[in-house]
Amino acid sequence: MKYREKTGFGKCPPEPENDLFQYDILCVGACVQDILIEGIEPSDFCNPVTVLDRVIFTSGGDATNEAVILSRLGNRTALVAKVDRGTAGDAIYLDLQREGVDTSQIVRDGNSRSTTSFVMINSQGNHNFFLSKGENEGIALEEIDLLALRHARAISIGSMYTSYKLDKGGTVELMKIAKRAGLITFADVDHDVEKLGPDAMNQVYPYIDYLLPSIDEASYITGEKDEKRAAEKILSLGAKTVVIKLGDKGCYVKNREEEFYVAPFLVEAKDTTGCGDNFVAGFIHCVLKGRSLQESARFACAAGAINSLEIGGHMAVKSERQIEEFLKTAAVCEISRG
Repeated sequence: MKYREKTGFGKCPPEPENDLFQYDILCVGACVQDILIEGIEPSDFCNPVTVLDRVIFTSGGDATNEAVILSRLGNRTALVAKVDRGTAGDAIYLDLQREGVDTSQIVRDGNSRSTTSFVMINSQGNHNFFLSKGENEGIALEEIDLLALRHARAISIGSMYTSYKLDKGGTVELMKIAKRAGLITFADVDHDVEKLGPDAMNQVYPYIDYLLPSIDEASYITGEKDEKRAAEKILSLGAKTVVIKLGDKGCYVKNREEEFYVAPFLVEAKDTTGCGDNFVAGFIHCVLKGRSLQESARFACAAGAINSLEIGGHMAVKSERQIEEFLKTAAVCEISRG
């Protein structure tokens, strides 16, 4: 039975009967099938037959990538999403179970069709996406078992602006309930695929403890090209801490008490798909472990860097120990901040 069916929509879930949580984190949002095709060049489309380097079938989507990495880092992680009952949904579901992600909060819907994303990666590591767009996809608020919030420490919206049904009012209600229940709240941002407008999420920000957009996304929602001014605007809208991902320039972190940059690591990137999702997962992991903002941001940068060493959105990061070892030896890029 859904929480809203039992107690009425919008009320705070009752306090847990004990202080043992079933979940460290609930990851909410996109869940798709990724087909990674490595070693394909534009000229290959003119050939009748091309031998490829590698093809990988895996789960994907922002919230899914976060959930897989958080699980590998040792967190009790549940994915809150919708997948179809066809072959794509079956493949996604089994992949998540193999990764140790709790699938009990996933809605299997026979009236939807999950998106399949074909990721074409050439010899330079550049990629192009070809989407077989789904139908009736994206979980809605009324499909989420809000009782699960009683048993979680934190919640993360994988990507606002690509959460479809949740983007149109559901996210703000979900985050309100989460904050009333005492959860730590995280959110990422994505491209505004449905043209909702830069102010569409303004009501959500007051319920977000940590907002983690890229610089392009932060610029879109604030109108500011500079990360410092963008972060200040987001703080004025109500978010408690802003972490702006700067790609190969590291990240910028700001709240009312702290402000700093973290430099990126020097790596030879093979594929940047999902690096932002790995960054978010690494950051969440450290916050849940009680680490400082500086430590969390540095660990997050390392997770993103490691992800770039392999193709796909969650193929490279394997464990917390792996990232810690990387941090001991990896070279840091010197960045001129102007």
